[in-house]
Amino acid sequence: MSKFGNILLLLVLALSMEVFAQRNNELEFAGIPFGASRETVIEEVMKMGYEPYGQMGAGERVVLPMFRFGELPVQVSFIFNGNDKFYAFEIRTGKVEESRKFKAIEAAEYMSDQFTLKYGKPAQAPTVNETNLVDGRNNYQEWYGVKLLNAFTAVIKKGGKYFVLGYVEHRTLMKETAGGKTKKEKASAAPVF
Repeated sequence: MSKFGNILLLLVLALSMEVFAQRNNELEFAGIPFGASRETVIEEVMKMGYEPYGQMGAGERVVLPMFRFGELPVQVSFIFNGNDKFYAFEIRTGKVEESRKFKAIEAAEYMSDQFTLKYGKPAQAPTVNETNLVDGRNNYQEWYGVKLLNAFTAVIKKGGKYFVLGYVEHRTLMKETAGGKTKKEKASAAPVF
């Protein structure tokens, strides 16, 4: 094989490894893979320097009351299925008053930009703005292009206050019931979203 052929082969291998690494990156949060046990999630969260709460009972969420999601301070909830496997996470911002609802829209834009970087192009352009918010959940953007995941960002209006919610769930693990096949997975140690 010629020198040019070897270089081309190495380039193709390097690019395919990068694409594969990005695909695997979708199936985790901050280095914690979907399907990890509750104990693994707690260990990895503590390695990052966070102190979770709500961690004991089966079916309970593991909650980080303060997590830095890039520029955004948020609360993160790790949600577990019947087999006590991590299958979804929820990211929430703090609540703001009516006069500062533009901050909720800015937070939704930022969170959606981060989801787009991780999960690819959203299914549609943003569907809400400051003028059309109603009580309850106002979906901002949704991602359907990720094979195993459901993901969305929303602005929630409740009691005259606004906050942003980002939610990602693993479709297969969500449907898994207690007593199903269990597979021990080792969590990644890289604390990168």
